[in-house]
Amino acid sequence: MNLSESHFDVIIVGGRPSGATLATRLAQGGLRVLLLDRATFPSLPAVSSPIIYACTMALLDEIGAPEAEYAHNTPKIRKLVSETRDYYRAIAVIPEDRGRDYAYAIDRARFDHALWRHAANAHGVTAIEGFGVTDLLWEGERVVGIEGRRHNSRATERFYADLVVGADGRWSLVARKVEAPLYNVDESVATSLYYAYWRNVQPYDLNEPLMVAHGTLDGLGYLIMDSADDTAAVVCEGHAEVIEGFSQGAGAPEALYEALLRHAPRIWARLQGAERITTVRGLKHTPNYYRQPYGAGWALVGDAVHHKDPLGGQGVYDAVFSAKALAEQYLAYKRGAMDYESALRGYQARLEEETLPVYRNTLAARANLTPNFPFQRLLGRYLMESPDVMEALARVPARMGDMTQIMTTRNIVLTLARGVASDARRALTGELSPSAVPPLPIERAQGVQETSSYQQRLGCLGWLFALPAIMMFGGLAALRRAR
Repeated sequence: MNLSESHFDVIIVGGRPSGATLATRLAQGGLRVLLLDRATFPSLPAVSSPIIYACTMALLDEIGAPEAEYAHNTPKIRKLVSETRDYYRAIAVIPEDRGRDYAYAIDRARFDHALWRHAANAHGVTAIEGFGVTDLLWEGERVVGIEGRRHNSRATERFYADLVVGADGRWSLVARKVEAPLYNVDESVATSLYYAYWRNVQPYDLNEPLMVAHGTLDGLGYLIMDSADDTAAVVCEGHAEVIEGFSQGAGAPEALYEALLRHAPRIWARLQGAERITTVRGLKHTPNYYRQPYGAGWALVGDAVHHKDPLGGQGVYDAVFSAKALAEQYLAYKRGAMDYESALRGYQARLEEETLPVYRNTLAARANLTPNFPFQRLLGRYLMESPDVMEALARVPARMGDMTQIMTTRNIVLTLARGVASDARRALTGELSPSAVPPLPIERAQGVQETSSYQQRLGCLGWLFALPAIMMFGGLAALRRAR
């Protein structure tokens, strides 16, 4: 029998993290799965924020995906650095979770290829790469299959299944063909992102694998993450209108990317002598949305069903979690534990329960990413100088904490009070702030001093800004209690 005449339990369109892990879970549950992707592996996706934490690795453990393969020759990152210009910085330690106290800035080409291979080797999975799906097949209002063609072939092939799943990203063909409606859309803060991998990036002063987040207080943010094979992922992200201002006259994406990097002197300094080894990948006007996740004969996972600003580094987790939730609900249906509508409605409920709080917190954080008033900068420094706050913040991207539990009125007042006391002491003793940003090795070689004038000024004058703020926050707290 010709393969195209065969009927599968599930066809999955898209074989990157959500599609590959879904195929593996369904096959491990006894289903016959066809996994398709228009790309050939290994290859980079269009855009990615390639950090994964223990929570993501735990989901991969469940399907037996070998860490030694998807993280081959990738350094374990145990510390996160957050710095704001040369004003202040903080160092946070990644908390231990399920036996792992590290994260990976994965090479997405290697990561995706490893998950594809793992799925393709699973009993019950037929995997075809280099296959472009062009349309869905219908019986009445129900999806019953797909059609498309292989690269370098004009012959159209058709495959049939009980369920067709779109794991084909933000511009999902499956979602468009079934006209899956959007909901929970947020367009209040549009952001754009560009990234590439580099080799021979100047080391940071801690001399260990790191993720360094750098903010410029003008709507732009940067990440340098140590990745596989002695490379680093270098990411620029910011408000879309700010980046569009750089794009005028920049021409190609590579020129725009370089202009953005040059805008951040500490980032640009680390790239002196470095070599960009991949093309520049980007995403304009990052969409924030949910899509209706299922219908008659179809479902969506990964970015096809939900996407948010990559600020929180949750993209890969969301992808593999959505695959788990759909697999478990659909297998329950196939085993007769519930009807189709109940099973897929349960999938939607689980997806929203897991992702909606993080979605809202991420958008709130993005909206407040440009604190360029003196008091806001002061509060930022005080937060970074608080070990308790930084420990709590380090738990948020690892999905072990909630931002709303950290940025409470009480915590802000206490942080301000402690910061004022510390500034007053340092003003008398001349002690350097623990959040002082050290020069980079290349700067130190040029004789740059350890103490910035900004730090010296704030050590003397910070309390002038902070004392009225403490009184204001205290008054607001009292009013809330009175109500």
